Amino acid sequence: MIPLSDIDISLDSLWNFMESDINELITEYTRKYRTFIESYSFSPEIIRCLFVNAYNHFLAGRILAESGLITQMNNCLRMGLESEWLGIILVKNEKLGLNWAFGLGDKKEREELKKLEMPAEIRKKIGETPRISIENRNEIYKGLSDKSHTKLSSVAKFFILPGSSAGEGSIECIPLGGIRGENNITRIRFTVKTVLRFALADIEECLGYSTLEEGWSWNRAELVHITEGGYTDKEGQFHPHISSRGHPGQDPYQAAAYLSAMRHGRI
Repeated sequence: MIPLSDIDISLDSLWNFMESDINELITEYTRKYRTFIESYSFSPEIIRCLFVNAYNHFLAGRILAESGLITQMNNCLRMGLESEWLGIILVKNEKLGLNWAFGLGDKKEREELKKLEMPAEIRKKIGETPRISIENRNEIYKGLSDKSHTKLSSVAKFFILPGSSAGEGSIECIPLGGIRGENNITRIRFTVKTVLRFALADIEECLGYSTLEEGWSWNRAELVHITEGGYTDKEGQFHPHISSRGHPGQDPYQAAAYLSAMRHGRI
């Protein structure tokens, strides 16, 4: 874990933002997403279903966040982005959208549709925009995927009981029914806010439908709300910690669990 102050998000501004009720911002972003779905002219019309599906995944993610079900929330948010990105591709390529919707197309076009069944191909095909790169999409998707895979940092957390001394915390399972505590839930909500804002930004960048404040920009450091860790390089650039896919032994919770087992004398 790294201090938020190390990645250009000060703790003071974080808590001030929490006090202004992040839930209101999530409500606003959710409303904007729904307004887009209800007002945009899709062609073919059936492509709207992909964005409705994305909205429902984001809504499910929000509901799960309120219950402290972190792993399940991350999975819903990831699937919401995936559905939106496919929708953007098909909106921008009406012929491909028709082929996708009605099962049309020649062999070459069917091969293209087959590629779009793979998330990595979707992120590649959607392309670059002035403010969002393919790498930005890769990172937010991989971060969410990392936190929804069945690995230790997805199913357990580091807990310090009230009144405990420094170093007395331990790695424990996420409780039955999810994480509890208003401060914990507020932190979890930041993930929902980050993903919803990114989803709206991609709609604005790729489809020209204005959704966010004028002059917005994607702050890569916000990935810490998803990955829960990372580091800054000498240039001050934040790099999220993502341990999935071919990186066994790089889950920081494994090291914490090992130290906890040594301290408490039990495995």
